[in-house]
Amino acid sequence: MCSITYLECTAQSGFGSEKHLSEQLVRQRWQSHQQVNTMAGLSLIGSQWRGFTSVHLGYFRYPFSAKLDGTLRYGPLGGYTPDWDNAYDLLRVIEFARIQTDHLYIRVGPIQDLRLGIGHIVNHYRSSTSWDDRTVGAEMSWDAKKFSIQGFTADLLLNNLIGVRATAEVFLGIKIGVNYSNHLPSDLIAWSLDLEREVFETARVVFAPYVSFARYPKHGEGLAFGADVRSSGFLDLLSFRLRVGAFYNSEGFIPGYIGTLFSVNNPTNRIIRNNSDIEILSHDSFSGLLLEEARGINDLLTEFELQIQDTFWLAYSWRRHFGGQPLSELYFRLFVRGGQYFTLEVGVDRLGERVFGNIFSAFSEQSSLMFATVLRMSHSIFLHTEARYTFEPIDDIPNYLVQRRFEPTLGIRLNL
Repeated sequence: MCSITYLECTAQSGFGSEKHLSEQLVRQRWQSHQQVNTMAGLSLIGSQWRGFTSVHLGYFRYPFSAKLDGTLRYGPLGGYTPDWDNAYDLLRVIEFARIQTDHLYIRVGPIQDLRLGIGHIVNHYRSSTSWDDRTVGAEMSWDAKKFSIQGFTADLLLNNLIGVRATAEVFLGIKIGVNYSNHLPSDLIAWSLDLEREVFETARVVFAPYVSFARYPKHGEGLAFGADVRSSGFLDLLSFRLRVGAFYNSEGFIPGYIGTLFSVNNPTNRIIRNNSDIEILSHDSFSGLLLEEARGINDLLTEFELQIQDTFWLAYSWRRHFGGQPLSELYFRLFVRGGQYFTLEVGVDRLGERVFGNIFSAFSEQSSLMFATVLRMSHSIFLHTEARYTFEPIDDIPNYLVQRRFEPTLGIRLNL
């Protein structure tokens, strides 16, 4: 049962960005919110400093909420071209626009941390991994008591990644889910089928085993099974989920291949290794593996997610690959809110590792980072700091290079 608060109703059951605390602008449904933030400061992208100015607009009145963000950078060599170099940048002003009721959720904006089912194929997918090249997509979820349907497109122009999931409770409490995804530029098609049953519940804690089969028709297939221990309202204070699972993969199959770095590492786009000659690219110039290069073998998954009301959210996932290829994966998210005075948001993705200890080494080409803080210094003045380890496109049909960004700014907030 949901509590009366708007935030707690979305905990642990969200699709895509549905449950993200950073997008929950108010605590109660009856509240309204209008806000204007103006910021100015410095921007370091690569090795060049520029001046930075930005305007943010935020709005909430149930069931609609939205944030818009317009940014301009200028330095000794002129403006920063990717800010406003084509008509699509007008869409990138949309941070998010969403409608959310008890049963319906629709969101427009860059896709963040989207998963279909257990994530056997689409797992923590993001369309903003390359920040300057991010696409504005849409996601939708409709949830009834015995049936639900979810879908997304990574780009409103419908020329990128699309996916859909349908779930139904059929008999004896067994839920069956069918998933389909298609990467349109490469015609990479995948589907999966999963079964889950809540075996027992005690003190609002549920034990639910699952099994999943997934297949890329032109590549390979995989089998996964495991179990969740979860609660959506433990002690009326927190929600959590613990998952342990295993993957058995054929050649040509990687669990969660359509994941955090897929938008920059897929059949049509690749990440270029540091220090490679971009004028003469060979097979060894690229970082990361394609599906046809995967040799299969097994993986072990451990996941943990914890949310405490509207103030704290932590999500951690480690998939350990036991073959000789560097296919292990770390996913980490943290959000902390200290009332109206402080927020912290951290996102780390590490792919291509072999063992857990490697995640403490320097970031490789198959890594991404998002770090942001907001510190309120007075009634309307705040300090905002953002850092990203992201990617920049370098060709018309882009390959990508690692890009580092750091932007400390001072802002003024006006609540309307």
